[in-house]
Amino acid sequence: MKRKQKKNNRWIILVSILIIGLLVIALLQKHDTQMTKPLAPTFKKQGELTFTKASGEPIITIDIEIADTDEKREIGMMGRPTLGENEGMLFVFDNEHYASFWMKNTIIPLDMIFINKYGIIVTIHQNTTPFSEQSYTATAPTLLVLEVNAGFTEQHNINVGDKIDWHRIQ
Repeated sequence: MKRKQKKNNRWIILVSILIIGLLVIALLQKHDTQMTKPLAPTFKKQGELTFTKASGEPIITIDIEIADTDEKREIGMMGRPTLGENEGMLFVFDNEHYASFWMKNTIIPLDMIFINKYGIIVTIHQNTTPFSEQSYTATAPTLLVLEVNAGFTEQHNINVGDKIDWHRIQ
């Protein structure tokens, strides 16, 4: 009887060690995945956008990331801790409409620039409030919305009536 009980105890110990080992491996893999996962999406240059005065005088060219799908537009700048000085996110829609944006889960203040199908700026909301659920709405139909760092439009004297031209890069 003692011999049989010793054998059973060995099996219990062996199975217990195996289970503990598998749990440790699973925890280490989960920890490793969390350590290598980026904290927030980072800027990815997908195009360039140039601002010009209504008179045609160039103002500035910036790098843009393009949000042209429902998923990309929904996420937008949420969770991003920074945006470069001459970077922006361009939201591209299929049709002109009275676009409306908010700052829920957006960490940094932004300037929102609403642009019609002709590339003319129709509305600018400056220095929007991070994490706010306030609605920032266009005053005219828009096809594009550009988000840049707060203060950008004032710094570069960008106004309603100015124009943009943009293109994707390969």
